[in-house]
Amino acid sequence: MKKNPLIIKNAILNMGGTIEEFVPERGCFYINVLGKRILLERKISITRQSFVSGQLTRCKDITHKLLLAHNLPSPQSECFYKKSFIKQEAEKQLSALKYPIILKDAQGSNSRGIFPLIGNIRDAMILLEEELPHYRSMIAQEMVFGKEYRLLVLDEKVIGALEMIPPYAVGDGVSTLRKIIEEKQDSTEKRTEFDEKLVQILKEQNFTLESVMTKNEIAYIKKSSCLAEGGETRDVTDSVHPDIEKICVAASKVVGKYLVGIDVMCSDISKDPSQQSFHIIEINGKPDLYIHYNPTHGQTRNVVEDIVRFMVKNA
Repeated sequence: MKKNPLIIKNAILNMGGTIEEFVPERGCFYINVLGKRILLERKISITRQSFVSGQLTRCKDITHKLLLAHNLPSPQSECFYKKSFIKQEAEKQLSALKYPIILKDAQGSNSRGIFPLIGNIRDAMILLEEELPHYRSMIAQEMVFGKEYRLLVLDEKVIGALEMIPPYAVGDGVSTLRKIIEEKQDSTEKRTEFDEKLVQILKEQNFTLESVMTKNEIAYIKKSSCLAEGGETRDVTDSVHPDIEKICVAASKVVGKYLVGIDVMCSDISKDPSQQSFHIIEINGKPDLYIHYNPTHGQTRNVVEDIVRFMVKNA
């Protein structure tokens, strides 16, 4: 993500530091700040132990098994590997899940290789046989519902938290939903497909593409957030419940990282996780930092300065 280096460099300059380009083609540069010289990449990874493998967060299947092994909340999942795939065994695995499920590339990122809202074993099996040859491994996961949040954990603390708001359309009392979506997406990086999934999402909200919503009425056009398709963010750092923070810090230790971005799903980030459905969806060992700057709603969190000060202290 090219936005990260710009955010990092600007934060260093604002701290009174300087930048030395090293291998710009690889996104590598030195920062000189607070009396230290540190080599960085476009994405920052800080491990708790020198021998920790990047696979612990890069591979969703490994992450999930680690979370379960340490009794941390994560949706029930089944893993499939191209090299060892057996149809009969896969059918048994899929039958152990509650539907709907989501099927995704176990090493995917940036919303690629994701197939949500699969309603039954037959459809799941067809999709798995079609898609697994394109990936080394895939994970099928029971879908959990609620609000999506992204928490940035550094050492023993959540230093940034965002509510990730799915793309939506706002009614004007005149235009069809189809027209509103088309016009909104003239200014987005990526367009939402007008397919069966969109039709189903709208149907669940009692809308069709030809519906004319009343003024300021809202219809969500995706189940999950996607900034490129018009999703929004809301800073909720000051609202994170202490027990949710503890769970996320524990999860960062399980994967051996001081710095992680954790995607969670729950009804309210400010409430006790034991009093609601709360699940860790994914953990990113090289999290995007730019999203904590200039959120759609709420204040900027200067997470880069927190991270750099931590690195300098421990260098």
